[in-house]
Amino acid sequence: MKHVFILNSFSNKKIDKMIDKIKDVCNKLDIEYTIEINNSDKSTEDIVKFYKNEKVILLPVGGDGMINRVVNSMNFKKNILGFIPYGTGNDFYKSCLEEFENGINDCDLSTINDKYFINTCCFGIDADIANNSDIIHSKLIPKKQRYNAGLIYTFLKYKNKHMRVYVNNKKYEDDYTTIVICNGKYYGGGYKVGYFSNLCDDYLDLYLIPNLKKREMPGLVLGLNKGVQENDKRIEKIKIKEVLIEGDNPITCNIDGEAYTSNRFEIKMLSKKIKIFFDKTLINMLV
Repeated sequence: MKHVFILNSFSNKKIDKMIDKIKDVCNKLDIEYTIEINNSDKSTEDIVKFYKNEKVILLPVGGDGMINRVVNSMNFKKNILGFIPYGTGNDFYKSCLEEFENGINDCDLSTINDKYFINTCCFGIDADIANNSDIIHSKLIPKKQRYNAGLIYTFLKYKNKHMRVYVNNKKYEDDYTTIVICNGKYYGGGYKVGYFSNLCDDYLDLYLIPNLKKREMPGLVLGLNKGVQENDKRIEKIKIKEVLIEGDNPITCNIDGEAYTSNRFEIKMLSKKIKIFFDKTLINMLV
């Protein structure tokens, strides 16, 4: 099956080097391929839609946001999603690395209003951090420290957001520090928020974290990779297939690295909706 590599010309200064590497690796592995580059005349969405009626593997070369743009443009009946993790966080890759075998894997997908997300969706302080592009994409801060830098910056001025959550015939209402919905395990450049989440178990994991005092936030964030959120009595964890979240005013959440604003979010899990091509050998040879 043809591999369609999609490169982001706006953020990848080493684009010529990557093109040469793709050509070399594909020739060594005897892979049929083509390389597409987005630009001012041809967006990532335009490229994906061009292939929507072909049986191809789409491989965005970039981060979670670029994967999200491909997911929201592709034809799930014809196209297969691959990816080359070359972004800031690569959280979806980290989830796949723990769960998928090499080859084509079935994967759950979710809708949020009229859009899709495949890894995580978050509201509150986490969304504010992820949506702060000046810090998340800063070349002056090492990649592994950008989420931490964003946390400190956002922490100093953050105010909890009042939201209503309707799930499993119950209503939850509070001033929330954060709400996270996990299909995959990771967000924020490697924090394991969905500690036991699974990309293909037919469920999403909902974490409701209400009204934490500022002095409590750093300990929670630093403990995510140890699974403290699974037993913390302040946190409500619910396995769900759908949820409705409302705010009195427009709220900007973050879905797979992309900002999305509304005051009403209908979220639904779609079982085995998308096929994922995961090839660790190919990834390792390119990155």
